[in-house]
Amino acid sequence: MKRLITRLALGSLCTASSAFAPAIASTEDNTQTITRAEQHQYNNAPASNFSGQAQFARFPVLPSSGNVAPAVVSFEANTITKWHIHPHGQYLIVTEGEGRTQEWGKPIQVIHKGDIVWCPPGVKHWHGASESSAMTHIAISPISNDGKAVTWLEKVELPAASTSKPKPPGKLDPVILTDEQLSLIPIAAFTATGQLEKLKPALVNGLEQGLTVNQIKEVFAHQYAYVGFPRALNGMLTLRSLLEERTANGIHDNMGVLPNDLPKSTDYYQRGNQTLAYLNQVPVEQVSGPLFNNFSPTVDHALKAHLFGYLFSRDNLPHLYRELVVVSSLSALGDVNAQLRSHLRIATTLGVDATQMDRVFSQFEQAMGSDLTTNAKSVLLQLQ
Repeated sequence: MKRLITRLALGSLCTASSAFAPAIASTEDNTQTITRAEQHQYNNAPASNFSGQAQFARFPVLPSSGNVAPAVVSFEANTITKWHIHPHGQYLIVTEGEGRTQEWGKPIQVIHKGDIVWCPPGVKHWHGASESSAMTHIAISPISNDGKAVTWLEKVELPAASTSKPKPPGKLDPVILTDEQLSLIPIAAFTATGQLEKLKPALVNGLEQGLTVNQIKEVFAHQYAYVGFPRALNGMLTLRSLLEERTANGIHDNMGVLPNDLPKSTDYYQRGNQTLAYLNQVPVEQVSGPLFNNFSPTVDHALKAHLFGYLFSRDNLPHLYRELVVVSSLSALGDVNAQLRSHLRIATTLGVDATQMDRVFSQFEQAMGSDLTTNAKSVLLQLQ
């Protein structure tokens, strides 16, 4: 957030020139435009006016002859505005969460943290949070001579499909696992069993196959829920030591992106139910009840709110990557077949078919040997 505000401030301090073109759209284009976070076009700030390195991105000039009204608006999940227009246009700068916006007569679009929406003068539109996530944005609107920055219109009537979150039962399309994804198998297996000397070359291979440093950190963070903090922390410390060695040898690994932070108001228990429904490709109602018939509300909350809610929300390591890590970890433990069966089922639901599972087991057998591999394969056969 500080970085975003700094860049906005830099944009207002720098003098316009043809080299610094608007980053979003011309104000003459009378349609709502979204610039995604990764599409911002940043320019180096002039060294003559700054003490160090700085960057900025320009937005189109707001057509205003008077005051401008900035505001921060926080939407609870599934909360949206009415249809409305802004006489002089409006910027929406998403700072937290996931939201939606729609221009009259056009499809609903999803917006995320870092995205910027430019809505030209007089364009009828609405915006707000997504069905399952809160959203916060900064809104910047010039004020008309009559003191109005917005004209409110009728209530939005969302189609039924837009308010229905559950997906139909079934499996996702088959995937072809990449070498990057397969490199997770030995990393997870050696971490789960505490074989740190073997873990180091597995980490090197993962980095060379395209895993980023931040993704591997997420692997260990995810693993603690399955193999315990001591094993996960030892894996993290092994990674840190390896990176220090590589840096000393002039090797600079790709750190990769950090996960997007969700709003503090996020209901992680609800999100955990939605994640479970997605992983199993079933309606959310099918997984929304308490686990263990209320035998252990503590475990129910830990699994849904923390594991499937919070950890799975960290979006720099995709769901399939996480499930490959879990399958390898549980296979390496060897005596948790009930849990392994559940996660093998999830992996197949996410598109890992028999051919690709053979590739997973091949990587696993190279790391852990035939006995544990035979056990894991026998568990997979129970799903058929």
